[in-house]
Amino acid sequence: MAVRKGRFAIWKGKEYPIVSQQRTLYLQSDYEDEINGFKKWSTNSDTAYKEVSVEDLDDAYEIFPYVMLSGYRFVVDTFHEKDGKVTLTTNNPFVQKKLSVTPYGRDEFRIVLPIDEVEILEDRLPILGFDE
Repeated sequence: MAVRKGRFAIWKGKEYPIVSQQRTLYLQSDYEDEINGFKKWSTNSDTAYKEVSVEDLDDAYEIFPYVMLSGYRFVVDTFHEKDGKVTLTTNNPFVQKKLSVTPYGRDEFRIVLPIDEVEILEDRLPILGFDE
């Protein structure tokens, strides 16, 4: 299971991660799609990019993954594909009474769980003017 986090756009009915560099937007793909104009930036990379404008996109949004545990909301910090675990963080101090969390940073708490033991939910916020 992949954890989606970051900025995404819909182009020609398909979802792509979107990145910006020097005020230019690029769709990102894990494969080189010559037909649709995706190009690799380097020969050492499996990632290909396509420059687009906001007008080319059907939708754009940022995804913030989270998990609810014992009624508490945790942000998904990282997903470790190698061992199938997810690191979750919250700043709610009351979580210490119900879950085995460890202190992390200032006023935060962290827990690491197997991804198959949690349900990943997503907040999806419009970006690039698609909120209208």
